Amino acid sequence: MEKNFDPRNTGVCLWSKFFSALNLNKFPKNLKIESQGKEITMSFNDSLKCPGLDRTLIVIPLEQPCPQCGEIVEIWSDELKRRCAGCGMVVHNPNPLSAIPDPNMNESNQSAHQSRLDELVTLAISLGASAATVVDAKDILAEDYLANLCREARCPNYGLSPTCPPHVKGPEWLRDFIKKTSAALVFEIEVSQDSMYSDRRRETGQLLHFIAAQLEAAAIEKGFLMARGFAGGSCKNLFCYDHTHCQVLSGNGTCRHPGLSRPSVSGYGINMNHLLKSAGLKKKKGDNTHPVSSSYGLVLL
Repeated sequence: MEKNFDPRNTGVCLWSKFFSALNLNKFPKNLKIESQGKEITMSFNDSLKCPGLDRTLIVIPLEQPCPQCGEIVEIWSDELKRRCAGCGMVVHNPNPLSAIPDPNMNESNQSAHQSRLDELVTLAISLGASAATVVDAKDILAEDYLANLCREARCPNYGLSPTCPPHVKGPEWLRDFIKKTSAALVFEIEVSQDSMYSDRRRETGQLLHFIAAQLEAAAIEKGFLMARGFAGGSCKNLFCYDHTHCQVLSGNGTCRHPGLSRPSVSGYGINMNHLLKSAGLKKKKGDNTHPVSSSYGLVLL
């Protein structure tokens, strides 16, 4: 260290000066170690590297605006969500870091396929789902009369977003698409019934879309290239409720939340009662003391 060196007068890290003073040429370029009776040659740099260093270096703070009050919320890139200090709304990280397994793992095709499905189920739970399971894609029924209820019953969100009727492709398209897929991941979010009739209802809907979007992205990275997520509720009501018009439908720009909003389950006429029965997920009512309610989403694989 330099004489009279004062760290308060420089931005140079003390450790940086220490390592720069080392003469690394004195160290061997390769190290030989013995492990389980075998001799392994390791480069000197490998021997110094912390196994978790790569991930640590890429974790950075992100700034996400709160969809309710607009206050900036700091979320680390490996975090899923943070609650806004201003209004209490949960703000989701649209692109959290997630560990993706090596697609060239040494397994049979069948076991590798099942392993990837199991990992998606685990991911769904870690993202906030109460339950998740995989079903055969043939168990999904897309029925016209269910999709027509959006129009005939005049849903208050009808026509307000590109993910709802009449702007979606509908049941006929979905029936053809299902033939090209093999499975679907169905997930559930269970909350207290009081939450569904309070300001928290929007928060639950946002989480539902967030999980569907994250599972869709993870499935594509795992090799399910045709993965498509669906969720309940209007994205206009969930994410752009404080805006008069949808930018996509008004022609004034692109989607404000492309990494979050997903097509409506109802708009495609998906028979959720039939699907839940096939998936073994029973609608829970709780008890008189703690009544519960559930919301559902799915990702075609």
